[in-house]
Amino acid sequence: MSAVQALGYYDFFAGVGMVEVALTTGWHCVWANDFDPKKAAVYCANHDPKVFHLGDVAEVQAEDLPPGAVMAWASFPCQDLSLAGWRRGMAADRSGTFWAFWRLMRELHAKGRRPPLIVIENVAGLLYGPDFGGLCEALAALDMQFGALLIDAERFVPQSRPRVFIVAADARADVSALTERDHEDSPWSDKRVVAAYKSLGSRLQEQWRWWRLPVPKSPIRPIESLIFDEPIGVSWHSEAETAHLLSLMSPTNLAKIERAKQQPGQSVGFLYRRTRVDGQRAEVRFDGLSGCLRTSTGGSSRQTVVVVEDGAVRTRLLAPREAARLMGLPEGFRLPDRYNDAYHAMGDGVVVPVVSWLDKHLLTPLARKLTIPYSASLIPLSDRRQFRDAADSRARLWLASKS
Repeated sequence: MSAVQALGYYDFFAGVGMVEVALTTGWHCVWANDFDPKKAAVYCANHDPKVFHLGDVAEVQAEDLPPGAVMAWASFPCQDLSLAGWRRGMAADRSGTFWAFWRLMRELHAKGRRPPLIVIENVAGLLYGPDFGGLCEALAALDMQFGALLIDAERFVPQSRPRVFIVAADARADVSALTERDHEDSPWSDKRVVAAYKSLGSRLQEQWRWWRLPVPKSPIRPIESLIFDEPIGVSWHSEAETAHLLSLMSPTNLAKIERAKQQPGQSVGFLYRRTRVDGQRAEVRFDGLSGCLRTSTGGSSRQTVVVVEDGAVRTRLLAPREAARLMGLPEGFRLPDRYNDAYHAMGDGVVVPVVSWLDKHLLTPLARKLTIPYSASLIPLSDRRQFRDAADSRARLWLASKS
């Protein structure tokens, strides 16, 4: 596909550019942003620095965005939507940056330049509480139809990482060929998605679409193949350090270690340290999956690799390149030199094979449909105005809280 035919897109809250790695065929990033200078340096080391804008999205103006984008991707900060962030919600400082993004989309919409496809990615906590309804109102105010898919990365890589992808398309387009009849036919709509849908009012439910997305059949890469025996950037713990970690385990978790010792060959597990009511505890898993990579600002400790072989237990921190592999990044992707910077960058990103699958089976087919002439809007003007006023109010409250 030539560059002329490529689909342009904006990458908001781009981090180190994992979306761009995933959208390699048929797409061209025309503008990307993040406010973190360290992530910006990694982005520019791996992608075209000319399209990157370093700064707060709340300071961006619609005129700053180049014309012609078919899609706007927004992986806005998740901290206030997670359990670790006490689910303060989208009125809080970090996750509330969605409203700055929405303001730009509204301005583009008024100018006839709003991308006909918007994708929002975040943690499963986005589905809970009144914030989800407010987000759907905001999309409807942009004259869009929408639906959510809850995709766990464990179907693609050996990492447990459930994420919500809200896909919104221009309401004037016929997308029936890319939708299911209802949630019973969708493998990506568990009880959390269904409950979120049912929490919406009838007018918003009319704009909901159960997007069609097949389930991958290929086996995932074995976790053992991602782990280095001699990693770069981290060292194996001393016997005393490993013994301390084991001393933090409950009988249930120690039993997992003992079972791993009885297994032939090598067993690879992953450990997190948690703060419980009775003090710090260590929890381990040997199910072929790592835990969800997180950042320190997400309220969780760094992940520890546990290798059991011939009755011996070795432990160490997850290496940066191993974290990149768990996110599905290619070996040639350039990582930060400092361990904490690399781990933070990986914990804040999207899993590349997940986005590639979503793109191949839904986003690109949608985008091709959205570049043809439209029919009349499916959302009544009175409803759009009411949704717009509600979203405007939320956006103003968040922006006022920053001043």
